[in-house]
Amino acid sequence: MSILLATRDAELAGRCRRAVSAEHQLEVAESVPGLSDKIRALTPSVILVDAELLDRPMDGQVGHIVASCSAARVIVMTPVFDEDEEIALLKAGAKGCCRRGIDPESLQQVLNVTYGGGVWVTRSLLPRLVTELRRYADAQRPALEKQEAERLSSLTPREKEIVRLIAGGATNKQVASALDISERTVKGHLSNVFQKLGISDRLKLVLYVTEGHSAGSPMARTQRS
Repeated sequence: MSILLATRDAELAGRCRRAVSAEHQLEVAESVPGLSDKIRALTPSVILVDAELLDRPMDGQVGHIVASCSAARVIVMTPVFDEDEEIALLKAGAKGCCRRGIDPESLQQVLNVTYGGGVWVTRSLLPRLVTELRRYADAQRPALEKQEAERLSSLTPREKEIVRLIAGGATNKQVASALDISERTVKGHLSNVFQKLGISDRLKLVLYVTEGHSAGSPMARTQRS
């Protein structure tokens, strides 16, 4: 794992070095503008950004850093805890926020979690973060339901009938018998359905219809009626 740290604080850099095990590489940039060259040269897995280098509100600059480093996971090290600020940083694409005064052992945990694909947040922020995510999901639901309805409407009447039978537990052979077509034809229709709905197998198809890719799916309502 290659780590890029943006800071002018020698003491903070020393703590970060103690948190990084010998097999990992750590480079330091002393300014935010200096990050660009370092990112291109190092292609880091994780970028630690000292908030003391950022102008407030920080989320704008952090968003630019996130956009410039593609796969790298950005962690912002802040001097004080601020819920609104931390939420804004996460929305900007940061994968973690921790205090600047963090000890090396705790920072090692932060690095392991974020590098492993997780997000590190202050524990007291979790309830609000869950609420924010629910609000975001609720705001996105109408668009997702519209997209789903458009996908379902693209199915032909025969494809819809096959989907309903599959969702009801029928095998390909039973579907073929019920519709008086060959199993090969059933498989051909299913391939078209998978492609149109953006799914890969019959299990996902059943979940799509019975559980609803969203609960309001038109075909899910048909199955429940």
